[in-house]
Amino acid sequence: MSEPDDLFTLRNHFWLGSYQLAIAEGSGLGRLPEALRVERDEFIYRSYLALGQFSIVLGEIKDDAPPALQAVRLMAQYLSNPESREIVIETLKMWLTDPGSCNNPTVQLLAAAVFTHEGDLKEAVRSIRNGVTMEQTAMLAQIYLRMDRVDLALKQVQVLQQADDDATLTQLVVAWVHLAQGGKRYQEAAYIFDELIDKYQASPLLLNSSAVAKMHMGEYQEAETILVEAISKSQNDADTLVNLICVCRHLDKPASFVDRYINQLKTAHPQHPYVQSLANAESAFDRVAATFALA
Repeated sequence: MSEPDDLFTLRNHFWLGSYQLAIAEGSGLGRLPEALRVERDEFIYRSYLALGQFSIVLGEIKDDAPPALQAVRLMAQYLSNPESREIVIETLKMWLTDPGSCNNPTVQLLAAAVFTHEGDLKEAVRSIRNGVTMEQTAMLAQIYLRMDRVDLALKQVQVLQQADDDATLTQLVVAWVHLAQGGKRYQEAAYIFDELIDKYQASPLLLNSSAVAKMHMGEYQEAETILVEAISKSQNDADTLVNLICVCRHLDKPASFVDRYINQLKTAHPQHPYVQSLANAESAFDRVAATFALA
């Protein structure tokens, strides 16, 4: 008989996007071996990162913390201060070649996250391709999906299924791959997200995933209902705001609705790729409009 996994619920809350529950669960875990204490703290601090509470991470993780926690702090620095981008990237590259940290799963995982955020997907793959944990495998599958390499993502699905077919991470990645495959797979993805919501509870991550599946199936009214629930759980969640903008356009909602969500996204997430893309499009339009005004 295998021994109980003291961190199962903590990890599960984190992977499902229930970050406040993850923090509460982790804070209630007392007597643990040193290795599990570090992993517990890692997931607690990563939950704070996901909630945008970077100051807690930066203030509590000290210089002598283990490599996993140092990586979390570096991620907080990256997300909270755009001017630190270059030094964070150089530090991560150094850590990935340092014998003392290069094999640390969290260092590899968060390095891949930073490189993915930078759009350097080849470097992201390189930093995590030798990973052996389920979370690393799931991350690699997500990167392949970003690269439109569904074939490679499917190979990672097989690895996850061989490790644990019923695991939360396995189910999530299977559903995300279904979304990339399209067609009848959209409905299968929706079933998986609904089952996870019923089994655990609705989180912004699961609700957005479900809404995306509904949008792909043309069920925009139902998608809007799901996203309204998601925004009630996290008012400034970037994915929810972007998806609400998309749904409102498809439902021909008044422009004021769309503008409200766009302004909210700009205020809460000024560096978000959608905001940056919109700013570039607006600048391009203004330049073209100016040429006609001068004509």
